[in-house]
Amino acid sequence: MTRNVESIIYEFNGFRLEADQRRLLYEGQPVPLKPKVFDLLLFLVKMRGQLVVKEDLMREVWPDAIVEENNITVSMSILRKTLGDHNVKRQFIETVPRRGYRFFAEVTEITTGQRETIEFRRPLTQKALEEEPIDSLAVIPMQNPGSDPNVEYLSEGITESIINMLSRIPQLRVLACSTVLRFKGKDIDPQSVGLQLKVRAVMMIRVLRLEEKLIIRSELVKVADGSQLWGEQYNRSPSDLLAIQDEIAKAIWESLKFKLTRQDQIRLAKQPTDNIEAYNLYLRGRYFWNKYNKEWVLKAIEAFKQAIAIDNNYALAYCGMADAYFRLSNLHFLPREVLPKAKEAALRAVEIDENLPEAHSSLALVSVYYDHDWNRAEKEFRKALELDPFLISAHQRYGSYLTFMGRFEESIRHYETALELDPFSLQINMNLATTYYLRCEYDRAINHLLKTIELEPNYMPTHFVLACAYLQQGRLAEAIAEFQLIYKLDAEAYLALGFMGYAHALAGQRAEAETLLSVLQDISQRKYVSPYSMLVIHLAIGPEERVFEILEQLYEERNDWLVWLKVSPELKSVRNDPRFKELMRRVGFPT
Repeated sequence: MTRNVESIIYEFNGFRLEADQRRLLYEGQPVPLKPKVFDLLLFLVKMRGQLVVKEDLMREVWPDAIVEENNITVSMSILRKTLGDHNVKRQFIETVPRRGYRFFAEVTEITTGQRETIEFRRPLTQKALEEEPIDSLAVIPMQNPGSDPNVEYLSEGITESIINMLSRIPQLRVLACSTVLRFKGKDIDPQSVGLQLKVRAVMMIRVLRLEEKLIIRSELVKVADGSQLWGEQYNRSPSDLLAIQDEIAKAIWESLKFKLTRQDQIRLAKQPTDNIEAYNLYLRGRYFWNKYNKEWVLKAIEAFKQAIAIDNNYALAYCGMADAYFRLSNLHFLPREVLPKAKEAALRAVEIDENLPEAHSSLALVSVYYDHDWNRAEKEFRKALELDPFLISAHQRYGSYLTFMGRFEESIRHYETALELDPFSLQINMNLATTYYLRCEYDRAINHLLKTIELEPNYMPTHFVLACAYLQQGRLAEAIAEFQLIYKLDAEAYLALGFMGYAHALAGQRAEAETLLSVLQDISQRKYVSPYSMLVIHLAIGPEERVFEILEQLYEERNDWLVWLKVSPELKSVRNDPRFKELMRRVGFPT
């Protein structure tokens, strides 16, 4: 059965917007747009010449979601960059301050009739699939023969740098390094991997070292048909590494035929340092930092310090330093010992380059955990996302901030955005499940955590949140088993011992709880143990005075657990106490 339907096409300044086909062309070439950005453009074009208030945009483009004004700002920024709409001379979209937007370009509207199959519509052909514009990409480092550790950090570092560079292209979704590294060392088929990761192209990079030469082989493969879009081998000196990365990034955007503005091209080519030795040290630092444990993080700090000693204006190295000191806080060192150093490094990064999104993300993190300056933290997170709407760390950290504030719906949206770019991230998956858990959606949290454990069985934070969810469901034996597993995986996981004692106490096993409390007190005489691990046991066995003494101790040392005061379920028994409310006020929470 067929019927005649109208297809509307809008043409303006070389662009052709095909509403029925949901396609934007520029001079005949497809222009990739994310679905919501396409919807935004289509609505503005339909309402051309009229003032479109922000409330109408939210209702039309995001009808089923709670949308912050920042989401509209970010989407509008992406749309303007795609259209080449510069700040100096707006060609298409006018901002009406405090009201909304107006699309003012001259538009030609073409209405055509076409026959459309209703019941028996054919599926997209392979040819149609192959003609879809490439708007998503995974960059995968290949295993190096012999696994030379002096080349491994280069391989991962080059991959991450190219990912970061290509992520600056507004029309391109590039998967995060932590997701693609799961395929490193495997004999991969780019088409299979591309389908699994739901991207339209896969770029493979292999780094080799031959005497004094660095060999980088790379190819870009189209997932739809397996064809090679681009390939190159670079045989150069290691001192040419920064130039090689520039060449690769430029070759990719040219191969994918993106229409980049001059400003986008400048951003794509911008390097954080011109010193190759400092750059190599930064790559080593990030390589060590990604290994998480104390010894490796200390090595990362040393590498970042050496990079900064060579280039004192290397803002990204200061960001690395801030993130590394933060990672040591509360687990391995007293927060007051390391968080001031994290803050100093983050402030220096912003001072060097106020347009570096990673710097604002790092400063926001310190503002949350050390300063408890919630207003500044939110301002810094929003600034980071304004500068880079696809910065995963900013979405993840802002999501945590929103969780601490009890703004769970907003938090979930930022985690979901981060997972679009980094679907295999253990931390972000755990963060999302934590928010479900705090919303008392325990079954949903547990299901998500069990799927995350399938990705990596030994990732301790996942087991910790799983145990806490079991606790709230009254499945105390299962919770205790999870806490025991964590302690087996890491003998310094003292927080797990504390919560294990808490679970024993809730199960009526006071003697076991007191034994674990005694063990923690003994260990704390020799090394740093977060007082929160002892506080949770006292919450169950008393005395109440001891609970408030430890809460005061947490405040004095700027303990990380203070940020959880508003939402942690184990604290519900003391939340109405005036002393607790006073503590909340001092930590800056609205009461």
